[in-house]
Order: sequence, then structure tokens, then C-alpha cells
Amino acid sequence: MKLYRITKARYAASAWTGEGAERFGGRWNSRGKRAVYVASNISLAQLEILVHVEKADLLESYCCYEITVPESQLAVLDTASLPTNWRDDPAPDETRQIGDQWLASRSSVGLLIPSTVVPQEYNALLNPQHPEYEQIIDQALEIPLQFDSRLL
Repeated sequence: MKLYRITKARYAASAWTGEGAERFGGRWNSRGKRAVYVASNISLAQLEILVHVEKADLLESYCCYEITVPESQLAVLDTASLPTNWRDDPAPDETRQIGDQWLASRSSVGLLIPSTVVPQEYNALLNPQHPEYEQIIDQALEIPLQFDSRLL
């Protein structure tokens, strides 16, 4: 499955380390847990960035990567088991617990998770601690990225 990561160009060298998620935590991981967030398509990856950006000129400072993760290395989160508040902002502890448990299991390279922006679509949480992670991200391709100026 092709997955996409948009990151600030100045952080491109560490785009796949999980350091940002480790430092700050996220919806699906606690502080101190390395994880990498990706989206199932470029437009969803853009929306996930746009919900955090206030100035259009900041959009020029991003780059996009494409990776391919074998379907056999992707688990799918059972959305029926999610707490009713899973889309809340700030994110509830329950979603971090779900992600932390999956990260600790090292059972797959990726976990498909519903997007809070578009719940019918999927993002993925990648586990940098998984033994097959490095060989997958070694194949990451930088691809052209341009945000439409009408978005902000």
C-alpha cells in the first residue's frame, strides 16, 4: 500500500525517525514513544497538515514522501472498538493507549487508523522499532508537493 508523509523541509532528514512524535506525543502515541504518522493519499496528508497551519506562506516549507508498505505488514484498527470521544481535541488518553499497545507489540510495521479529519479515510501509524521498518523507509521517494493557494 502506498502511504504519504508530508513534513517541514527543515525536518526532512529526520522525517522517518519518529522523534517528533516521541518528543510531543500525538493522538495515537504517548510522549516518549517513537511513531511516524502517514496518510493513505496525498490529499488526506495535506488536510492533516492544514488543520495545524494558519498562514498560507508556511505551506511552501513542506515536502512530501511516498513509501510502499506491504499489505501483510499493515494491521487495521477495529474502529468499532474506539471510544466515542476518539475524535476529540485534545486527543483522549484512550487513543494514545491503543497506539502505545500496538507500538509495544511490534506486530506489524503499520497500523491503519481512521483520520479525525475525514473518518471514512485512513492514516497509518508506523513503528520505527519494527525489524522491517528500515528496509521499507529506505525506499521512500520524495515527490513533488504543491498546496493550492486557495486552501488558506
